[in-house]
Parts: sequence; structure tokens; C-alpha cells
Amino acid sequence: MIRFGLPLLVFALFLIEGTLFQIFVPPSFERDIVLVPRLTLIAIVMISIFRGAGLGMLYGVVVGLFYDFVYTDLIGVYMFSLGFVAYISSFTFTAVRTSYWWQFLITLGALFVLEWMTYGLHYVIGNTDIVFEEFFMTRMLPSWMLNGLVALLLLYPFQQFFHKLKELEELQQR
Repeated sequence: MIRFGLPLLVFALFLIEGTLFQIFVPPSFERDIVLVPRLTLIAIVMISIFRGAGLGMLYGVVVGLFYDFVYTDLIGVYMFSLGFVAYISSFTFTAVRTSYWWQFLITLGALFVLEWMTYGLHYVIGNTDIVFEEFFMTRMLPSWMLNGLVALLLLYPFQQFFHKLKELEELQQR
């Protein structure tokens, strides 16, 4: 039963991003900023840190494919970007696995890389005509700050979840 916990958690975060967040912080034409929640990215980074690059990339590609189907008309941008971000954030050093602040810095870097990569790919393909300065000030920086705050709140529960998962797996192997 425990093996379904992680996929269900990631799927629940994906649903929360698209539903509950939109209720509490609805998009507005009066604001110049766009807030984009990335709860699943935080989970994928933690999976990459605690479970390795392979599983992190698998979750990144699958969730990216969900993003592409649900939110965009172009298949592959989020699939590639989330898989790549999962790979580059898979630090398996003991210091990273035990340090809350290292995990927070890696998550902030992953958020920045994901936003920058998806914008760059859409800009190169021609799906957007927004200049980078406008994108940075209206979407990237506000979303980065929002997700950084959410990461501060979610990293400790994720850390505890993965430690508990490791303990349960060790018990099953005995």
C-alpha cells in the first residue's frame, strides 16, 4: 500500500495546482503579475534528491506530459523541462539529504530553471512574443517568490515523508 503513496501525493499536488489554487488566487486582468504554482515541481525535486535521478526523471516526464496535455497545445515542452530539471536537481550527497537549507536552495534553482526553460522553448518555437524583461517581472519573479514561500512550508513534511518511506522499506526487507 505504501508504494501508492508517492504517486498519489504527486497527483494530488497536480490537482491542487490547477483547482484549489485558482479558487484562492484567481487570475485577474487588473493585476500585472501572474502567479503560477509549482507544487509538483517541489515534489519532483524532493523525489530526485531522496530517491535518485532515475525516479525523479520518470516523475518529471510523466507530470510534464500531464502539464502539456492539460495546459498547453504543444506536447513536449514541459515533459522535457521537468525531466531535465529533475535530473539536474538530483543531488544524492548526505549533506543535501539532511540539510533543509540545501534542499530549499536546490528547489529555488529548479524553479528558476524550469520557468526560464519553458519560456525560452516557447519563445524559440514562436508560441510567445513576450520579451524576457516583461516575462521576468510579471511572471517569473512573482511565481518564484510564491513557490519559494510554498517550498519553505512543504520541504519539511516532504523530508519527513521520505524518511518514513525509507524506514518502511527497510522494515519490509527484513
